[in-house]
Amino acid sequence: MAGKNKTKPLQADICRGFFETNKLTNADFADFSDFSDFSDFANFANQHNCIIGICDALPLTTEKSRLSAAKTPFVTPNIEKRINPTLALPTAKSVIVLGKPYLPSPHKNLSSLGCGTDYHVTIKNLLKKLLQLLDCKNLNCKNSVKSVIMVDSGNLAERAFAVKAGLGFWGRNNMVISPKLGSFFNIGLLIVDIPLPTTPATAAISECPQNCNRCIQACPTNALKPYFLDVSLCTSYITQKKGTLTEPEQTLIGDQLFGCDICQLCCPFNKVDKTSAKNTDIISDILNMQQKEFDQQFGKTALAWRGLTQLQRNANIIAGNKNKS
Repeated sequence: MAGKNKTKPLQADICRGFFETNKLTNADFADFSDFSDFSDFANFANQHNCIIGICDALPLTTEKSRLSAAKTPFVTPNIEKRINPTLALPTAKSVIVLGKPYLPSPHKNLSSLGCGTDYHVTIKNLLKKLLQLLDCKNLNCKNSVKSVIMVDSGNLAERAFAVKAGLGFWGRNNMVISPKLGSFFNIGLLIVDIPLPTTPATAAISECPQNCNRCIQACPTNALKPYFLDVSLCTSYITQKKGTLTEPEQTLIGDQLFGCDICQLCCPFNKVDKTSAKNTDIISDILNMQQKEFDQQFGKTALAWRGLTQLQRNANIIAGNKNKS
């Protein structure tokens, strides 16, 4: 019990320190000087500890080559569906991109995305509230706003639209890096049929420092190249992959139960406490866990997406890897 109690104040301290040092102001959003509703976006973002950017709904033709080369898993191979919002909403005029920060994992074998309330639910609820705000203001429209919400649930390339909307820039680790939040934030899209003023691209810092290769050097499987991720070597992807893993894939898992944050934890743009947060090992807990206990402990997290059976598969692989070393 003592070990479990120690993690709670730790996470609270990280959260408190993060938002005290990263308070959002109107300067963190677009120049809406000619748009009377800018304060609504800024107030919403401050109230919900998130960042918001807006871009037009034109196709992201400049991202075609990047997306084709990436071969991203769990998404459609149809590149046109990944770059063109009007294929999701034919009347689309604008894409509102929301970024919600999250905390490092308290477990050394578990990615941050497996901790806390499932971000799919959290961000979808925030985007619904934002849509209600647009409907209430109505922006001089007679009808309610037509929209589509995407949080890892649609075809559009969310990171690419986050860059277009000014939330951040492409990092060498293939993540979107916000000068304000680093890369520890999830992304959601709200596609709407009304034209909105767009936010400019990130100006103060637009790329990683030329001499920084921390993420590439830290990647345990050499999956990272500058601005490119080989998903076939990525530990995070392999832990989420369904079915029986090949022997090389089992080796690549190492000691990671689900996901991998290594290329983020070493990034100088991430301002949270990156060392003391990852302190507990839950491998043995998962191996001995029953479904009811899993549902109680992790049922509302993103881990429920793959479930206990897959986590126990990974845990058994990790145990085997330790025996080999």
